[in-house]
Amino acid sequence: MIRSIYFERYKKVLIAACLLVIGICTFTAILQNNQWKSVYNDPELKTQYDANPDEHNYYDEKQMNSVPYKSYKDFRDATLLFYGSFSLEDSGPNLKTMSKAENYSNKIPYSPKFGGIFIRIALLFVVPLAGFLLFFIDQKTGFNQFLFSLGISRKELFKKKITYVALPFLLSILIGQSLYALLIHSLIPVYYMNATLGQLFTSVISNFCLLFFMFSSSAFIGSMVGNSLFGSLTWAVYWWLMIIFPASLYRFGNILHTAKLIPKNQFPETLFVYFVGKMGGFWWVNLLFVFFGLLFAFWAYKKYQTLSLENDNAYLLHKDSRWPIWTIMTLFTSFILNTYFFDSWSYFLQKRLYEHSADSISGPIFSNILITLVVGCICLLIVFYREITLSLSSRLNKLNHRTE
Repeated sequence: MIRSIYFERYKKVLIAACLLVIGICTFTAILQNNQWKSVYNDPELKTQYDANPDEHNYYDEKQMNSVPYKSYKDFRDATLLFYGSFSLEDSGPNLKTMSKAENYSNKIPYSPKFGGIFIRIALLFVVPLAGFLLFFIDQKTGFNQFLFSLGISRKELFKKKITYVALPFLLSILIGQSLYALLIHSLIPVYYMNATLGQLFTSVISNFCLLFFMFSSSAFIGSMVGNSLFGSLTWAVYWWLMIIFPASLYRFGNILHTAKLIPKNQFPETLFVYFVGKMGGFWWVNLLFVFFGLLFAFWAYKKYQTLSLENDNAYLLHKDSRWPIWTIMTLFTSFILNTYFFDSWSYFLQKRLYEHSADSISGPIFSNILITLVVGCICLLIVFYREITLSLSSRLNKLNHRTE
């Protein structure tokens, strides 16, 4: 019975969502191939090179400097190589190294030169949004009331929704990503496709693990919030912060290195595989994504069994989870603010290294504490809004009675 109910409610939306995911992957491959072909057949490319040949350079590892291409053919071949590097460092990998598909380093952040960034990361928005709506829509449309009236255990309801709705959607991601890898590897000529099929499918796994985590964490948010406005805003802010999180983590690595706390220059810029390509990521990062994704799914599963319909419009549907969620919100948000938007430590360390400044270390410490406290207070107001307003209202009533 549950299967038929879920199928009747979700079949059209689920089919559309699966086709959308597969369509995005297919369209991305076709778009990138068309853009590559347009550059390949571009008559203006040689004109541009001939006009200023010395301005077209590449990094030479032996000379440790940027040098001009030896000929137009070298320049054209380098331009048509499908994957390049977007390393934050000034020097990139050698052109000869980049041109060979078998040459690979898990520390080099490879990126395709063709296709817009927005189409490449489209799944980073579609997949988490689907996860958020998986439980949030049922709560706000009253469908949960119908499900709970059937006399079927909530454990079974949750498991069947994951089995019949979430798993087919996640499977479509794997199908779409695999189809993309096969298409792009076959459409681009071998001479210019500087990635092996094995590298592409390794990237498929890493990208899927990241998407799985974002889907599960978004589904957790959708199962925990009840207010239509603030619940949706919570997911939107979380999604935005999650997109910024890798840059914050890499900058944090730079801070640790500058302070001589770690020997390496920074955390590898390949920890997060945002799209399928030559960049394969790290197996231990994939395990972390899967572990935390399953942890959020299990948390949602346990809370779903005690969901009370009386708290339908409350910000959080489960009062006993307020403090853990407040802690996660505060730490996650303040970490990104302290490392990305208000990076007081980088400024402090650079002044000490290059200007030999004698500024006190208390400055960045105070800045971090202040930002964390402000974020904590804002999150406290959001999570405990009803309790705070009720308490203030009660105190105001008592004051009014005393003054009368």
